[in-house]
Amino acid sequence: MDSNSFRASELPLPLDILYVSVCFFLQSLLTLPQNCDIFLHHTDLLEGSFVQKNITELGRREAEFLSEVASSKNHQFSTRDATAFWASPQMAWKKLRHLERKGWIARIERGKYLVIPLEAGPERKWSEDSYLIAAQLVQPAAIAYWSAIRHWNWTEQIPRIVYVQTTKRKKNVRRSVFGVQYEFVTVNKRKFYGHVKEWRNGNSVLITDKEKTLIDCADDLERAGSIEELSKAVKAAAPEISWQKLGEYGKRFPNRAVKKRLGFLFETLVMNLPQQARNILGQWQRELSAGITPLQSAGMKKGRVITRWRLLVNAEVG
Repeated sequence: MDSNSFRASELPLPLDILYVSVCFFLQSLLTLPQNCDIFLHHTDLLEGSFVQKNITELGRREAEFLSEVASSKNHQFSTRDATAFWASPQMAWKKLRHLERKGWIARIERGKYLVIPLEAGPERKWSEDSYLIAAQLVQPAAIAYWSAIRHWNWTEQIPRIVYVQTTKRKKNVRRSVFGVQYEFVTVNKRKFYGHVKEWRNGNSVLITDKEKTLIDCADDLERAGSIEELSKAVKAAAPEISWQKLGEYGKRFPNRAVKKRLGFLFETLVMNLPQQARNILGQWQRELSAGITPLQSAGMKKGRVITRWRLLVNAEVG
């Protein structure tokens, strides 16, 4: 085939599936019994020319295996899938070690692997979407807290940790995958609600919606980044949120301290609150729990007390 007649738009399969399929085809065609050399065609392909770079060697059955698991959801698979293919736990373990060493797969956590796509290039360097990885590390899972604040563009800061809210208890609450730190926050089922579904690379992930993000961050200031980050989020969110939904979430949430903190911050930081917002905040005031709650839970136990919100203002906001 003339290389100039080959166009990316004609590819019938995703590149990474086609990648291993072509390898298998070439092996069969050329009757190479042991391995074949894989060549990466860069984006120069669109210009009608090829830039070939040898990546690594791939055995015939290994190519079949990668083609099969690459077509699975999210390009991820388990040791159980490998054992089913290789028909032997020992052989599966051996092949997985070999493919991981060669850069064709990466271990996400014990028993879970990811097929490294073609786009990783000859150096096999790849960074998978952190939201998709989070959904594979625990279920149910929702991107939350400071990560959600960033997702909704309420801060210019980039959290160093991806916060994942779940109802499942994880043995290790923190884990690093592909250089990204994840923290799993286990909450009671009564707190696990208020999510939106987002599609990324053909797969869905849950993210706390705008109203629930504010509620969660007022509940757990440490994972919100700081009281300063929550203050910025409150000001940015005020014209975007559904006040009716925020009121319903506040009533449903088991920790009533969130109403004190959010109520105070909205009144203090947001000019010209709409009447619906004032109605919601007025309702919250009638439902306040007894006792004085610190604005910043880990802050000093001194400051001015705002009686209308039963709140100890022990941190500067602005």
